[in-house]
Amino acid sequence: MSSMEPKEFVLAGVVMKRLLSGDETNGQFCLFENISGGNTTTPIHVHAEDDETVYVIEGEMTAVVNGEVRRVTAGQSIFLERRVPHQLMNTSGRPARYILIGTPALFDRFLAEAGHELRPGEVVGPPSPEEIDRLRAASPKFGITLLPDWPAPNASRDHSP
Repeated sequence: MSSMEPKEFVLAGVVMKRLLSGDETNGQFCLFENISGGNTTTPIHVHAEDDETVYVIEGEMTAVVNGEVRRVTAGQSIFLERRVPHQLMNTSGRPARYILIGTPALFDRFLAEAGHELRPGEVVGPPSPEEIDRLRAASPKFGITLLPDWPAPNASRDHSP
């Protein structure tokens, strides 16, 4: 049972509600419920020390894993393995809701430093230059390498790495 009230964060335009932190799981994993408004793109990146598992509850996401594009729709999941470049996008123009599990729990600490807590009444949009700078500064501290060209200039709906 969770002893902490769920907190909501914003990172790369996605609202991420922390359901379980690493403190609550002895560092084994962290669990988030995420909402993407329909036009979000993470940087192409590589985790050195943790894996991510995504389960789509509603809508659809596009995962690019090691250059291969995969559409993940409601009821489907994808495993994003450490040391493999990946990117997660929702360019459908429609909201998507998905579960993110980070194993072991590093992502929750990264999110607290790289993102920001959702403010009351905040309308979440594309990340500001300050948010991008914060994400870039925090990434190496958590074993995350951001690969070039994010955000892509004049990104279109047919974005590919």
